[in-house]
Order: sequence, then C-alpha cells, then structure tokens
Amino acid sequence: MNQQQVVTLMESSQTEDEWNKNCNKVKKACKGYPSFWYKSIVLSGVADRTARKWGGDASIKISVF
Repeated sequence: MNQQQVVTLMESSQTEDEWNKNCNKVKKACKGYPSFWYKSIVLSGVADRTARKWGGDASIKISVF
C-alpha cells in the first residue's frame, strides 16, 4: 500500500469504527504503520479533518485509572 492509497483509505472513513478498521488494514498491508504515517496522516491534518465527520478529533487523550 503506497502513501496515496493510505491517505485515500483513511480519508474515506465515515465513523470512528471504520477509521480503526482502516488503520488495521494499513498496519496489515505495511507490517505496522508506514514510515510516512505521521507526516501524511497526522501532520497533514487528514486525521483531524476525517475525525470531524463523526464529531471527533485527532488529539491524544490520556486516561488514568
């Protein structure tokens, strides 16, 4: 899976569940997150723009139990 395919797949996510399933598809195809993931998905804003579709965001949240 190349960079453009990954970006297109992730942008197609309509729900958080679909996003997570697409992440698993990418990790399986690339044997983990590809080296371009952070730049192409996180820094580019793809993750945040896509998450807004379901009222989410791409920020990291830490919970303590």
